[in-house]
Amino acid sequence: MKTQILEAIGESDLNRSAQIQAALAANDRIKYYLSLLQLAVARAEHPELPAPLLAGERLASALDNRAISDLMTHSRREQGRYRLPGCGAIAGQIVADLHVMAAPVLAQANGRAAFAERLERLLAGFPTFQDDLADASVINDLTCAARGDADRLHQLVMDLHKALNFMQAELSEEQLDGASVYHIEDADRALIAAFMAGVNRTSPLKFNHPGLGTTAMRVGDQLIIQNDLGTTDAHVLVIHIEGMHVRFAHTDVHPERIDFLREMLKRYGVSWESQHAEPGGSELSGETFRLVTGSIEATERGELLNCLNFLGSRLVFLIDWNRARKELRGFLRGKDRIALLAWAAEMEIGHRGFLELSGAKLINRAIEETRDSAMHFGDRLCDVLGNEATMEFLRFVFRAATEGLRDHQSPGLIQDRVRAELQAHFSSEGKRLFQLASEHAAMIFEIATLLQEGLRSIRSGEHDGTCRVLAQRARAYEHSADQLVVESREAVRKRPEYKKLFSLLETADNAADELEEVAFLMDLLVASETGGEVLEELVALADLLLEAAQEWIKALSRASQIDQPKGMAAQEDVRDFLTAVDALFALEHRADDAERALTYAAVQKARDFRQLHIYSKMADSLEEASDALKWAGLMARDYLLGNVLGS
Repeated sequence: MKTQILEAIGESDLNRSAQIQAALAANDRIKYYLSLLQLAVARAEHPELPAPLLAGERLASALDNRAISDLMTHSRREQGRYRLPGCGAIAGQIVADLHVMAAPVLAQANGRAAFAERLERLLAGFPTFQDDLADASVINDLTCAARGDADRLHQLVMDLHKALNFMQAELSEEQLDGASVYHIEDADRALIAAFMAGVNRTSPLKFNHPGLGTTAMRVGDQLIIQNDLGTTDAHVLVIHIEGMHVRFAHTDVHPERIDFLREMLKRYGVSWESQHAEPGGSELSGETFRLVTGSIEATERGELLNCLNFLGSRLVFLIDWNRARKELRGFLRGKDRIALLAWAAEMEIGHRGFLELSGAKLINRAIEETRDSAMHFGDRLCDVLGNEATMEFLRFVFRAATEGLRDHQSPGLIQDRVRAELQAHFSSEGKRLFQLASEHAAMIFEIATLLQEGLRSIRSGEHDGTCRVLAQRARAYEHSADQLVVESREAVRKRPEYKKLFSLLETADNAADELEEVAFLMDLLVASETGGEVLEELVALADLLLEAAQEWIKALSRASQIDQPKGMAAQEDVRDFLTAVDALFALEHRADDAERALTYAAVQKARDFRQLHIYSKMADSLEEASDALKWAGLMARDYLLGNVLGS
């Protein structure tokens, strides 16, 4: 409980307030447990009635869902008594919470006089429900709220509740910007106001989640501010301010969230002490809470106020932080999930809006409703869209959720916006593959340009070492083209619906391979002392390949801009794309003719068999490159007409 934590970190002066809050929460739980017993008896008497779900109430209970379900479904009468599965455990919880509820009341002299004897007497005779069997009279004595001659548990609970309400009203002196303040001085008001300005600026981002209740009081030379971050008992922040020095203690059951707080406060150069698990009696709800302390030394008053303001503004981003991190598991890897939450905090968007709209279900519904999402059971979104695109999409989701709820947009509208954004990301993958193909086409064009430069240097006789250098550069371009193919293959492995796009890139890569082979053969051609008509035919064929490479670039650049035809601009892109593909077909026919002319000239004019072989091999490779570009263009045309424009 929070009272245990405050004792562990030495906050005895705030302990009274925390005890009252804990006692009021215990009051709610006791009433819930008494209601459970009443419902179980009713269920035993009328098993034909449906069992109540009690979904909302059980959240505050120490009992798990299975125990409550067994109690509601398996209670029955046995020989005039009731068998109520788990009622012994419920009795134990009532006793424990009764101690918590009575503690702050008994700490006062008048409270001890009024309640100590009653509490001792009731606890001495409190039923244990051995073997989970109960008499009707015992249940009635526990749950009856009517006052009579005999003192009963429910009467004591109601009287304690009344005393607690009085103590709470007596304790609070005033509200300062939402903080309950006690025994403060005039100089403290600006400090509390600075902290609360930060809290109040970002607290709307918690939406319907409880938490961020703040109390402040002066103890000697120190102003102490406490913020109960959420409903979790082990989650509290206590700040000590003395002069220009700020020291705060933070407890949490999640060490990752402590690290997140450290990162958020990095700009203020906080000095941190080692975090550790508190020994002895410090385990809450089965988890060991951790304590971390930090301190900041301000140099002037303005810096102190800014520090408190910023610290207050960060607290909302700790609420449900671990739940948000878990909700993102199906979409991002661990470090990226934390990076997304850090971005949401930095932009003051937060993650609570995302959780308010069902968290992961919001995205999963969009995936289910998105055409051609290519998601399969067990897939993580980042493995399909890629890390960068997934981060971009989830940032949109967080922003749309927060802004939509803040602007009172309907959940349906926000869901539709998320779905539309996801559809755009899935659709953009085709454009990205076309862009990769465009980069690949640029590599083909560079190799073709090197070929033209090399062959013309041979023809001019100014080729001293030039062809070898050009061949090395062509090899580098061909390697870069291969890397693009590998990248595309990985993208298509995640998105198999784009296999046709990879096939056209793989086909175009044959052109890069063949042109690089011709670049390698140029150096051998120089050694064969070539020239004359055969070389002219070779240059002419290489020029056609350079022209084809240019048309292939044009075709892909237009294809990457085409989605579905919308307006004149899209029609112009389609027209230019089809014109470029048609030019590729025409150039391939001309290349066939040029290759035959080169072969004829080589057979007639080659100096020897070696030179004839080099010419023939170069002619074959150039013709194969031309064919590859034509087939790639045909595949691009079929894909655009069938899969994009025809969809």
